[in-house]
Amino acid sequence: MTKSEPLESLRRCAGLAFPLLLASAASAAPQATAAPAKPPTKGLQLQSGDYTWKLGGYVKLDVIHDFDAIGSTDFFDVRTIPTGTSEGTDDRTRIHARQSRLNLDVRGPSSAGEVRGFVEGDFFSDQNGFRMRHAYGTVGGVLGGQTWTTFMDEDAMPETLDFESPVAFPLVRQPQVRFTHALSEKDYVAFSLEDPDSDVIAPTGVAGTVEEPLPDVNARLRLGNSRGHTQLGLFGGMARFDPDVGSSDDVLLWGLNLSTKFATTGKDSAILQATYGDGVGRYRGGVTAAPDSNGDLEAVRVLGVLGSYEHHWNEEYRSTIGYSWGDGDLPNGTPVTSTEEVTYGFVNLIWQFTARAWAGFEYLYGTRDTFDGEDGNANRVQFSLRFDL
Repeated sequence: MTKSEPLESLRRCAGLAFPLLLASAASAAPQATAAPAKPPTKGLQLQSGDYTWKLGGYVKLDVIHDFDAIGSTDFFDVRTIPTGTSEGTDDRTRIHARQSRLNLDVRGPSSAGEVRGFVEGDFFSDQNGFRMRHAYGTVGGVLGGQTWTTFMDEDAMPETLDFESPVAFPLVRQPQVRFTHALSEKDYVAFSLEDPDSDVIAPTGVAGTVEEPLPDVNARLRLGNSRGHTQLGLFGGMARFDPDVGSSDDVLLWGLNLSTKFATTGKDSAILQATYGDGVGRYRGGVTAAPDSNGDLEAVRVLGVLGSYEHHWNEEYRSTIGYSWGDGDLPNGTPVTSTEEVTYGFVNLIWQFTARAWAGFEYLYGTRDTFDGEDGNANRVQFSLRFDL
């Protein structure tokens, strides 16, 4: 080793150490202009190359007490309220965690735009089994898979502790292929072909099968504004009853859904919805079509309205109050025990005691009238505790 080699090694060490010392000093110095730390993103997020993987969901416990008889113990489905002589008091308590859910969201770039795949499920299947809620992919403006119908407004759903949520507005997930086109930064239009699923009541004593000869053709027009948005949903379809003897009976189906959500004061907001059409009740589990007095198939015309208001008492406490009403114009050949009119009212108080957890209390009231003029009502209270992943 020559005399110059140790000097050269010393220079190299100094060259490496000096930037490290500078970095250490900079990190130790006070940062007067540093931005406040952002809250953590909900879910577990991982980066793999250009793709982002996010595992999310929540765990939710529901404690439910019914003061009256109702057929649905795990969610407040007013269509299951007994009427007439079957109505009565039925105090009972139910505790479950079936609404807990898990989802996986994967996103990344492609030559056609961002590619996204999303899968989500909960435990509302038989024996608390895991069931699919959403499973779809998107690229550019194209969506394929199962998710909320294009006909509904998923951004205008009141916050309820109850899993069912208010009746009288479209609320269903179904397989579809959808195309969305942006009109501006806040406005867009979407069209879809969706899986038809009609509930048709056959004429009394006539054997046959229910058929869906065509897919549902749905659309929405979303217009945004400085305070929220307004949306018009459109639905068209066909239902058929094919008797074992004789020719098939077809009915055209159509529906309109007008919805809006808008900010009022502070963090408060309001939601309004109106739904109308022939057979549109099938988008909330209602009867699509039934026979008239001559035995001919007739679509059930439905009118439904919903209103709700969300108020923030402070940073931790918020409440939502809401009411919905739905009525079906049933044909004369409909069974007398069929649901004709329903109402659903609720009020709650939620305590957001940490960024990823809240507890809440809710009171629910519902009524059901059947085609024979009988009626019934139900009262329920619910406590829920939810932990976001």
